[in-house]
Amino acid sequence: MRRRGTEMNTLAPVLEIRHISKHFPGVIANDDVNLTLHRGEILALLGENGAGKSTLMNIIYGLYQPTSGEILVEGKPVVMENPNDAIALGIGMVHQHFQLVPVMTVAENIMLGSETVKNGLLDLRTVAKRITELSHRYNLDVDP
Repeated sequence: MRRRGTEMNTLAPVLEIRHISKHFPGVIANDDVNLTLHRGEILALLGENGAGKSTLMNIIYGLYQPTSGEILVEGKPVVMENPNDAIALGIGMVHQHFQLVPVMTVAENIMLGSETVKNGLLDLRTVAKRITELSHRYNLDVDP
């Protein structure tokens, strides 16, 4: 069996969402959602405003806890209690509505929430160096 020009992956999915539901007071945001993502796949999550797309992504990223259901990464059940858990498992998220802190530098905004520490202090020099390396690698003009 082939899928979109590539051989179908028979290995365990890198991410699997099983019967996820999320209820808020008076609202069912997600109701028995199932999703499977294999290595190398690109999926689009489409739906009307209020369909629960952001809620599902927030569950996968550990910002929300599901009311029911389970998440598996590489075939193993996991509980994302916060975004750090998701990040440790290789899951990242680009938020639909992100905001920068205007009084902070690029480096400070980027490291916000995942601070690099050296001797108990924020290591802005290391972060700035990494940002410069990445900006050169991807041909971006970023001044940390």
